[in-house]
Amino acid sequence: MPDADPMVSRHRLSSELQEARRKAGYTQPDVARETGWSLSKVMRLESGRVKISMTDLKALISFYGLSPDASEKLRRAAEEARRQPWWYEYRSLLSEGFQSYLGYEASASVIRNFEALFIPGLLQTEEYARAALQQSVVPEKEELLDLRMKRQERMLSEPKTELRFLIDEAALRRVVGTAELMEAQIQHLQQVSALEHVSIGVVPFSSGLYPLLRSPYVIFEFTKADQERVVYLENPDGSVILNNKAIVGVQRSVETYLEAFWEIENRYAQPITEWSSQHPQVAA
Repeated sequence: MPDADPMVSRHRLSSELQEARRKAGYTQPDVARETGWSLSKVMRLESGRVKISMTDLKALISFYGLSPDASEKLRRAAEEARRQPWWYEYRSLLSEGFQSYLGYEASASVIRNFEALFIPGLLQTEEYARAALQQSVVPEKEELLDLRMKRQERMLSEPKTELRFLIDEAALRRVVGTAELMEAQIQHLQQVSALEHVSIGVVPFSSGLYPLLRSPYVIFEFTKADQERVVYLENPDGSVILNNKAIVGVQRSVETYLEAFWEIENRYAQPITEWSSQHPQVAA
């Protein structure tokens, strides 16, 4: 089972702090008034965007009157959240949303990834990734390439996380770089699909229309019972992270994406090896 990434631990701690406050019957202004803190400090501590000191945590535990078990749970979460994540050296290159993504990726027990236009990052060859990153506007392309390769090594080398991918046929037929590069990429997909913890399905053109085909998404599932599923949505204007809490402007739920993935996987997709054997001119 993967260890919780510090970023995920921080999000979990913030949720538990909010829950503890609500159960104690207090609002954020109540906490600010009784502790002598500013309201902005209380909001920052509950947002998960800053690390909480053990002194502040002890003050909240005492104020909320938490049981020894609940107190110890919060202390452990706070200690985990204070560790540096493995990708810390790349943090200046990453948006806040993608930092959260890496945290979920490192902590999930199951990852389900649908891609319509590109090969998923965890499955890209170095040559494909380099060619794809040439379209990026950021100057640190080699650093991002290095990060992507390290992510692959972590996720593919050890079967700690079940990885399930669905790729639209368009992504396999779109030439990124050169035709030779694409042949090598498809061969790489076939090799990776042989790993025990990896499943790669292709949604062929003959499937026609299918659920949620327009946008890529990633579903993270976790072993811990108190950790909800999370969906990561990426678009040209940024990213959105969904859980079971309502988000303004987002119409679909986590369950909608999960059900769509299951339907595509069971009704429309075929294994990459099967697709490749049917299209030897592409996978040559």
